[in-house]
Amino acid sequence: MNLISKVGNKIGSFVLDKELKSRIRPVAFNNFNSATTIGFIFDAENKEYYSAAKEFMNYAEERGDIKVFGLAFVSKRDLIGYLPYRKGVDYFGLDKRNWYGKPLDEGIEEFIERPFDILIDISLSEIYAIEYIFALSKAGFKICNNSSKAKYADFVLELDQADDIDLFIEQVKHYLETIEPK
Repeated sequence: MNLISKVGNKIGSFVLDKELKSRIRPVAFNNFNSATTIGFIFDAENKEYYSAAKEFMNYAEERGDIKVFGLAFVSKRDLIGYLPYRKGVDYFGLDKRNWYGKPLDEGIEEFIERPFDILIDISLSEIYAIEYIFALSKAGFKICNNSSKAKYADFVLELDQADDIDLFIEQVKHYLETIEPK
C-alpha cells in the first residue's frame, strides 16, 4: 500500500467516525420470523460468492413475507452489464468513489438510509466502501464476519475458515432460525 492510499484510509476512517457520531440507529434483534426486510451486501465479482448470495436471498424470500434488497460491488462499473439480472439487487463500482474511498454511486445513500430489519454483509471483504455502507446503514440488526466491520455489527460470526462463504451463510441461517427475539 502506497503512502497516498494509507493517508486516504486514515482520512476515510476519520470521516466515517465523524459521520457515525451524528447518526442514531435503534438496535433491535430480528430473526427470520420477525423480519420483514433484509438487506444483503455481497461481492458480485467472485462467482462463488455471487451465486451463494443469490441463493441466500432466494432462501430468505421463500421464508414468508420478507422483502430482500441486495447491494453488490464490482471493481469497475462497466462489469455490471455482464452480470445476470436479479430483481432487488443494485450494483456499485469501486471505480466511483472519492479520493479516500467513500462510494459515490447512485442508490448507495438510499440503501444506507433504508431501515432494514436485518443487514447481512456476506462480502467477507476488507474494502473501505463496503465498511462505509455497513457502518452507516440504519438497519436494526447488523450481521457480519469477524473483520474490520465487526465494530459496527450487532452480531459477529467468527469462523475457523474466514473465507468459506457457504459455512458463513449456513451459520447465519442457523442463528436467524434458532434465536428468538425478546
